[in-house]
Amino acid sequence: MRKVSFLTCEINPNKKIKVNFSGCNWNCKGCFAIAKNEIGRELSVNALVDLIIKSSNLIYGKLIEDIQATGGEPALNSNYLLSFIKQLRKIGVRKIGISTNGHLLDEKLISELSNLHVDYIKIDLKAYSDEIHKWYTGFSNENVLKAVRLLHKHNLNFYVRTIFIPDIMEFSEIEKIAKFLSSVDRNIQYRLYQFTPQYLDNKISRAPGEDEMLKNFEIAKKYLKNVHYFVYSKKIGFSQDYKFVEVRANEVLENFKKIDKISKKIDKNWDIKYFTFNQILSLNR
Repeated sequence: MRKVSFLTCEINPNKKIKVNFSGCNWNCKGCFAIAKNEIGRELSVNALVDLIIKSSNLIYGKLIEDIQATGGEPALNSNYLLSFIKQLRKIGVRKIGISTNGHLLDEKLISELSNLHVDYIKIDLKAYSDEIHKWYTGFSNENVLKAVRLLHKHNLNFYVRTIFIPDIMEFSEIEKIAKFLSSVDRNIQYRLYQFTPQYLDNKISRAPGEDEMLKNFEIAKKYLKNVHYFVYSKKIGFSQDYKFVEVRANEVLENFKKIDKISKKIDKNWDIKYFTFNQILSLNR
């Protein structure tokens, strides 16, 4: 059994369901995800797959082909994760991905994921300097660096993500990460994201500017062939270019009130549509 807090059913630009498993083994100072805590509804693998099928049929009119396990940390219970992937394959899901902090991806688990032909893995590398990583997450990054090497060794399709946090991370930190990745393979995909402090009570830093993100991009490009950076534009409302519907556990509806309120302040077009677990599970397939 695992607690699930909500599903994110993306409509644009890609059709994809993200399953937000609750609970995380880290305590990142900049994390605002409600799924980092053990909240939501405890579901068996079969019950979760039933929820996905019914949500998919209602929102897309068919079974969606791309499902991603995220969180929280989906690898907290590796047996559940592997069983979940197997069940998704049985019902005909073609594309399966995992978004992880990488701490629990050891050789055994990565080998099993490879045998199950997982299509893509997103792995976070918060910082290369262990001192910064420990301060931010509470843990060393040793396991994450090993996981990157193991994912490459097992020839899994993956990319590495870093959230750039000004004042905590210097530009030199991005260069250290890029150098490390290039020492494994210059073709590793690397993605840079802006830190978004709006949802945090404890403002540990500010959001970096587009000029800073561009500088990080140019630094990383010196070492890696496949680098992308993403900037939130105030001129284009987030909800205008990224469309989704959520399926929320009834147990977390109060938790979402704050998130929705802040999102509305950031983006005047914010008008999230959502269903509850109870509404979805009451439907016939």
